[in-house]
Amino acid sequence: MDSYEGMNPVDETATGTNPEAKPVETCSKCGAELQEGQNFCPKCGTPRAKKNVCGKCGAELQEGQEFCPKCGQKVGVSVDSGVSSAINQFNAGVDKANAKKKKTPIVIAVTVVIIALVAIAGVKLAPKIFINAEGYMAQGNYQKAYEKAKDDSEKLAVIAENAAAVQSAFSADNLKDPSSFSLRDAYFKKDKNSDGKKIAQLVLYISGSNSYGASVSSYWLYTWTADKNKWEYFCSVSDLSDEEYSKYDDSDEMAEKLVNNIGRSSIKDIMNDGLKLSKDGVKRINAMFEADTLDDVELLDVYDEDNGAE
Repeated sequence: MDSYEGMNPVDETATGTNPEAKPVETCSKCGAELQEGQNFCPKCGTPRAKKNVCGKCGAELQEGQEFCPKCGQKVGVSVDSGVSSAINQFNAGVDKANAKKKKTPIVIAVTVVIIALVAIAGVKLAPKIFINAEGYMAQGNYQKAYEKAKDDSEKLAVIAENAAAVQSAFSADNLKDPSSFSLRDAYFKKDKNSDGKKIAQLVLYISGSNSYGASVSSYWLYTWTADKNKWEYFCSVSDLSDEEYSKYDDSDEMAEKLVNNIGRSSIKDIMNDGLKLSKDGVKRINAMFEADTLDDVELLDVYDEDNGAE
């Protein structure tokens, strides 16, 4: 029997029987073994042979490969460096565009959310920030309108419209047909009486239906005094011509004509010298009447202030 004692083991790396062993690279000039990372032969200094690479994309090629496994370029066909650079830039641009497309839906979604939040905040805050005195008057909130007024002139306009709104509700309730109420004009005047006390006067020119359903117009006179601190009805007349007295009038008829004629004189004076309500103010009052909110308007408690009746 043959004995194997004392024999050296076979070097599988040298014989190539180890499938996992990497082939040894040697110097092309002197045959010295080259280690990984050595670009020059440590024995003779000869530059290490360059690996076979694709002329288009630079990928390393194995022996026997006729086409680049990465880009498909035929081995041995040279590609101009400018063309190669352009191709690489194009590929980089495609990658960047694809990445941007992925981000776009997210950016759009975030933008939409931000816009929605801004819109919601605007709806809630804008009315509080930008609403003016007229805006509050349209809501029937004359206290806020008075506080928002910029000057004494605008405050007086708020006071006049507020008085007209409150007394319009009273007038409508006292028509033959309350639903037929329509304010056509209003006049407001502040003054002092013969005793030096503050007074205010209000004229409403109103249309409404009579007992026969026909539309008629009349002037309604209201007065405010510091003593009573409230508006009171004085009279209503259909025209401004003084009524003639007749010997056939009884005492009640004489008294009624006297009151009406006094009222006519005051109405003409207020219309000539007082503040006429704006057309927008008349529209706001009629709109509140149609919306059935005119009765909710509260009279301003400002008649003892400088901007009230004096």
